[in-house]
Amino acid sequence: MSCELISWGSVEITGPRHEYRESLLLALIGKAAPPGSDILDAGCGGGSLAVALALCGYRVTGVEASDAFVASVRERAHAAGVADRVRIESGTVTALQAQTGSFDLVVSGEVLEHVPDDAAAVREYHRVLRPGGRCIVSVPAHPALWDFTDEWAGHVRRYRRRELAARFAEAGFEVERLRAWGFPTVLLYHRLIFLPWSRRASRRPVQVRRAEVAAPSPARRAAAAVLGTAFRFDGLFSALPFGWGWLLQARKKAGTHPETSPLSGRCD
Repeated sequence: MSCELISWGSVEITGPRHEYRESLLLALIGKAAPPGSDILDAGCGGGSLAVALALCGYRVTGVEASDAFVASVRERAHAAGVADRVRIESGTVTALQAQTGSFDLVVSGEVLEHVPDDAAAVREYHRVLRPGGRCIVSVPAHPALWDFTDEWAGHVRRYRRRELAARFAEAGFEVERLRAWGFPTVLLYHRLIFLPWSRRASRRPVQVRRAEVAAPSPARRAAAAVLGTAFRFDGLFSALPFGWGWLLQARKKAGTHPETSPLSGRCD
């Protein structure tokens, strides 16, 4: 009897690095948009960030291609008591259904590296933002770091700094901030813990991982807490161009493209 093995997207891959990265995104969002703002979580996955944003008082629309994750987000939002502030849609980031100028902020965490036509996705992020609205993204950095986990995750690329900045500038954004994150502790965690784990996990039944996510052991929770604290040490090195990934914040300039006016409707 065959069983489904774990693949990227068959179950949410979370852990201390995921939680730390989302804390960095939340910190940027908190400075870029006040509570009550309309936020698009483009490629929201299992919805951990969308629900966290709703708990902070934001109105969140999530877009996700996986039907399983769409259902998961709805369940998570309901369980957290924020179903009235989280709306989830099935769709792709290269063809968003939202009207032009619908959002104050777009966040897209670990998404663009999966998208063959990432330029189309960035153009869509620009289109759905209101003038002066901001886009905040995280992506994996440095092609030299490519390994088994990129292949397992279905990544198309890892980004060089100048390539990521150019992608947003070409779409009409003004890049306000672009920095590395995850050096040195996250990189050590990846090499020593996550990479070996992922090789083992790729050969395990998906039901096992779902059980672990639903009820993590006390030892696993304790280890995650210790690692999460250790990762914060990396903030001392955020000015260096090294790390696991890039964090980018960009602003939609007012009046740069007439077709992005909030009165113009969808432009295909």
